[in-house]
Amino acid sequence: MRIVFLHGIGDGDPKMGWLEGLNRGLTQAGHPPVDPESVIAPRYQSKLKTSGAVSAKVPPITYKPKHDSSGRRGFERRQGKVQRKLGLQSGVRSFGFDRLPEAPLSVLQEAAINSVPWYDLPQVKRYMQNEGTRGAILQHILDFLPSSGDIILVGHSLGSVIAIDLLDNLHENLHVRRFVTIGSPASSRPLHENSDRLLKKFPYERVDDWTNFFDNRDLVTGGRGLASTFPGAQDFTIDIGGKHGAGVYLGDPVVSGLIADVLYPTKAVALRESGIAVRLADAEASVLLSLHFGHAVQRHVKNKDAAARYADALSAQQDELVAQVELAATASNTALAPELFELAQGSLPRLPHRWELHEAVRELVVLSMTNLVEPYEIDVDRAPKDALADITVELGFQRSTGTRIGAAIEEVQSYISRKGGVPWGRVLTAAAGVAIVAAGPVGLLVAAPAGVFGAAALTGGLAALGPGGMVGGLAMLGGLAGTGAAVATTAATASGGQGQPVHDSNTLVLRVAVEHAHKMLALPYDEALWYQVTDLETHLSARINRLSVYSDPRSSALETLRSGQYTVNRLLAFMLEKGLGPKTLVAAESETDRLLLEETRALESKPS
Repeated sequence: MRIVFLHGIGDGDPKMGWLEGLNRGLTQAGHPPVDPESVIAPRYQSKLKTSGAVSAKVPPITYKPKHDSSGRRGFERRQGKVQRKLGLQSGVRSFGFDRLPEAPLSVLQEAAINSVPWYDLPQVKRYMQNEGTRGAILQHILDFLPSSGDIILVGHSLGSVIAIDLLDNLHENLHVRRFVTIGSPASSRPLHENSDRLLKKFPYERVDDWTNFFDNRDLVTGGRGLASTFPGAQDFTIDIGGKHGAGVYLGDPVVSGLIADVLYPTKAVALRESGIAVRLADAEASVLLSLHFGHAVQRHVKNKDAAARYADALSAQQDELVAQVELAATASNTALAPELFELAQGSLPRLPHRWELHEAVRELVVLSMTNLVEPYEIDVDRAPKDALADITVELGFQRSTGTRIGAAIEEVQSYISRKGGVPWGRVLTAAAGVAIVAAGPVGLLVAAPAGVFGAAALTGGLAALGPGGMVGGLAMLGGLAGTGAAVATTAATASGGQGQPVHDSNTLVLRVAVEHAHKMLALPYDEALWYQVTDLETHLSARINRLSVYSDPRSSALETLRSGQYTVNRLLAFMLEKGLGPKTLVAAESETDRLLLEETRALESKPS
């Protein structure tokens, strides 16, 4: 496989300092150096120096897919693999200037570019604004490239701008296995003024992935990545002392390691399946159930486009889970349960029949009201309800069981909601906007939603498990047991710090739905739930009474508390109507109703 390097402004790096830096990083990691004869590094500095001296027509666009939505989703999965790899590396940091507003940033970046003595801005603008110069350089580079096969494309500084421009002009049968940009100014607004924007349509099926590295003290980049300008780019910051040279960037172990990953692919770690049966842990079984439920939901999504996007998003989550399984198995050198081994081999294993009916009800209620492809948001309509019948069969129960669970959830939803119920397949959220997660017998906790591929930080000692975005998928771990005291959920910060109490009525919606389903299926239900709901009612009322003395009548805090109070009141009415309170209370309520009825009849029977 050939490495193609596109240089920045200047003399075109005739001594190949970029390759010296790359080889330094490769050899330090134990890889062989790259032979200078095997790389392609066309020089085009002379074409940038004089306007109009060399001119050619811009090469035709060769990437013209009619529909590339599936290609983009496949590209996203490959980007996820890169993100997971770099997430394990030290020295990869978050953004710096990227947080600055657009206007001052552009001024800062333009001043920085103009202040660097060797950074010839006229050369850059000449490429961006002169079609003849642009065409001549692109055609010159294409003449050096093979007509087919795979390449690793690296662009530095202005070379990154040219590389981006080149992607949809490449030879039709040439494939970019890895695209790396370093020290790129391509997001700088001054470079795009009075010129047609580069790469209007990213070739998702031609390029496997695109990683952009920058030091946020590199003045040419303005400390800014490319993702805000080019959706295909994935930005990472590294610390190279604020320098800009290609050799310095490529010598960094993170950058050279990413290139080595394709140049010298290593065999995947062989996962070990024990000859002795290893039982699937409860938490692992629950995550496996969430994957099965996700696939069942996808089968019932009626909109074809939404179903395709949901399937790909679920596959991305499954990729993340497999990566975590492999990482954990490698680190611990332990054998995998057969189900996890099968999952790591690319197959979805059958669900074990290990859940009792009352346990399955708890898990399925939460799953049906959870977005299993978080953080992606896809309208699945009523697919989670339809999936309940399928998944109960997979668990070894009758289809009618799933139908009854769905009916129980819908009854609770309709009763408490002013708008006809909580949407199916959505993560219920607390007042603070965080996703609900159950954490064993100590009650309900909530965790800040994780990023596309990051793991959630949970309090209570619950280890992050399962696909990084699948916060909702973790919701059923440990069940939905309560403490019998007030249901005060805890907001877990991303740093795992001390949580703040969040009194959340939505958690009780789940609890009531679970117990209602239990009763509909002739299973024992938790009578203590009544006292948890009434305790929360008392707490909310006290808060409202105190805040309403001084606060504005329509303050956001009061509106949130009143909304919770309404939900709690409706839950209590629902529980009384369905006989979900303590048996003594239900009996007393029935006796009171009987006495009132007798008194009413007696009054009606008296002659007027």
